[in-house]
Amino acid sequence: MMTFYYFIFKINLSIEVLLDSSQIKRYLKIEDKSKIESKSIIKSGNSKNIKIEILNQSNYKYENITNKNDNNNNDSIFNKDKSVFNNNSIINNDSNLKTESKYIEKNKSEKEITEYAIYKEMNDIDAKFSLSILKYITPITKKRRSFMMKNGALIDMTVFDDKNQLEIEFMNNTYLEKDNIMNMIHSIMVSLDCSNFILDYLFFLMPNYEFQKPITPSLDILYKEAKNLINDTFYIAAKTDGFRRLIIIINNLMFSISENFHVEYICQTKADNHMVLDCEYLNGKFIPFDLIYYNDEDLRHKSYSDRINIMNAINFEEFNNKIIKKNITKCSSFSELQNFIISFNKFDNPSIPNDGIIITNGQSSYYDNVKVYKIKTRNTVDLRFNGRYFYARDHLIKKSTVNLPFSEYKEVCLRYHQHKKFYSIKNMKNVPNNKDNNRNNNKNNNNKSNTEIIDNKFYCYYYRKQVEMINDVPTKTRIVTYHLVREKKVPFIVEINLDNNSFVKERKDKYTSNSINTFNSILIASYQKVNLEIFTPSSTVLMRKYHNIIKQNILHKYKGNLLDIGTGNGGDLHKWKNFRKIVCVEPDREKIKVMKERISKSEIRNRISILQNIIQNVELNDIYDVATCFFALNDFTYRDIDNMLKNIGRNINGTFVILFFDSKSFKENIESSSILYKKCIIDDITPIKNLLDKESPIYLLGTLRYLHKECDNIMLVNIHNSNVINHYENAIHSEKIIEIFKKHHFNITNHYQIEPFSFLDSSQKLYSSYLKVIEFSNVD
Repeated sequence: MMTFYYFIFKINLSIEVLLDSSQIKRYLKIEDKSKIESKSIIKSGNSKNIKIEILNQSNYKYENITNKNDNNNNDSIFNKDKSVFNNNSIINNDSNLKTESKYIEKNKSEKEITEYAIYKEMNDIDAKFSLSILKYITPITKKRRSFMMKNGALIDMTVFDDKNQLEIEFMNNTYLEKDNIMNMIHSIMVSLDCSNFILDYLFFLMPNYEFQKPITPSLDILYKEAKNLINDTFYIAAKTDGFRRLIIIINNLMFSISENFHVEYICQTKADNHMVLDCEYLNGKFIPFDLIYYNDEDLRHKSYSDRINIMNAINFEEFNNKIIKKNITKCSSFSELQNFIISFNKFDNPSIPNDGIIITNGQSSYYDNVKVYKIKTRNTVDLRFNGRYFYARDHLIKKSTVNLPFSEYKEVCLRYHQHKKFYSIKNMKNVPNNKDNNRNNNKNNNNKSNTEIIDNKFYCYYYRKQVEMINDVPTKTRIVTYHLVREKKVPFIVEINLDNNSFVKERKDKYTSNSINTFNSILIASYQKVNLEIFTPSSTVLMRKYHNIIKQNILHKYKGNLLDIGTGNGGDLHKWKNFRKIVCVEPDREKIKVMKERISKSEIRNRISILQNIIQNVELNDIYDVATCFFALNDFTYRDIDNMLKNIGRNINGTFVILFFDSKSFKENIESSSILYKKCIIDDITPIKNLLDKESPIYLLGTLRYLHKECDNIMLVNIHNSNVINHYENAIHSEKIIEIFKKHHFNITNHYQIEPFSFLDSSQKLYSSYLKVIEFSNVD
């Protein structure tokens, strides 16, 4: 089994780790100033480079160091510091400084003498020029302490300018048991901050790693993917309102890695497996929702179902209560999803707040983030504010899009000025510096700790991802790199609720805003009211969106001049973009007011005209390529349909499409929390049910229509949270309608029942199954 330390052995038995200066300087107490090494690179006038070389021989380690003092003309000094410690297992042996001549005496091979002669010749040629350059070069000081262990391991700790590094080297002739190497480096990792090495190890285990983000789906995406989710099975879990973290466990050591690649040592665990968990962090607890590496295997290409099965087999009691097992439920039907949402707050720890759900396709790999959907209780977005404008990364967001009330905008401005004042020069002493407070700031999970004061100015650091696609390989390769970005100002990030256009809070834990793509997806979700409520049994949002998509798919096939019959409030306005002229026929004055308001905001407003009249009496002068009547046909009797075609039949030269509830498909009455759909006339003995008010015009009209066979029945319709409330409509039969159209020379070109939508409950599926589409044409 490949382990962490076996990985070290494979790279020539050498590792290199950057350390925090405050943690390593205690190992570097060098009292003798003559042992401080200085190093320079010299460039000659004829473009020759004299580089500082480190020469290694079996018992000697030399470093050629050039140091120039402005007050005298000392020659170059060869400074050697060889410290070997012995504390039972460590040998300590300080050696004296060695000179250049001693080096020549000790190394008499012909090759080495030749190399030295070339080196000396180059120095002689450029001596004067080099010395003149050295006079103006500030020496760069490097402090080094070396430890030689009995088993042949050489440990070098170095402070070089502001950078610090730890080097562990195992000699080629050294044989160590695997357990000994593990114990040795284990001790070093516990005592020192090995942040950079943990990141190197992460990218070694999982090349091109990137945090995958779930998407906020629109209703269109849910409509397209619902069937796949049901067929592939899907998993649902509560979305924790915490901080994203990776947990990496290496040889009983647990580390966390933030989205900005801050590494923090957490604790020692009993688990001896190597694993990487994708988690949410909140209140000192890590809550994993995915396992992406386990026991020498990269799991990112495996299905989510396989990854969850492996994670469920892990013993979470070995993690010292640092990791809490999350309830992730497998679903195979929409009713199971509804049941989860009704009680999802009860599944997880009550002290851990949830702000939505995550739906994941069971067959998706870790790379398929487009198959992972985030549904929040409220649609919020993180934007950067500069004192006047909002930005999604570098994209300006119009104030009208955010649409904050003046009081809310004023509050954001006030918070911005407080933020600006806090990071002002006057308050510089109170601002945490990243170098001095790195570990404490990680514990507080405040990414604004990535601040540094340089020349009396604040700078903010974060990593920006860059992705490159390479196509000249058998399969596309995605290359992910991260670049450290330094912002001149500490960004001010705010959370905005797009559902009710309000300011939520300042995001002190964020260093960048959402991208423009994320902002647009959340904006669409807010406009379409995509939230947890749409999955409750009483919601009809998904069903109404489903019906709208049916109409959109019909209209998408046609173009030219459009005659729309029974337009209503103008909800289909955005579906008409491919028509050059649209005429709307609607008799209701109140509905026309709403329609006009919508048209005034539309980009196709100049193409639309309105006729306030019933279709049987309207006068048309133009010829239309397409006529549509969606749902309004159930407000007509058979006589009304006949009169309509008599009046407008000559004005249609093309297609007539109708979408209606077909009484032929009716199976049973529907009574649920979201829909009421009932026959009012049961039989000839009791023609009118008590649902109808016998003193109302509906009673008289319905009786007359039924008795004169102008309709098959009277239907009572009540759709929760819609404009269809206690509505009475006619039950009409598709075969009788076809006969009427044929009478007026319209032949059937297509007709079909509506396919069921997977994300509907049983009552809404039954109601939608009564819908029928018939396409007629009067053109041969």
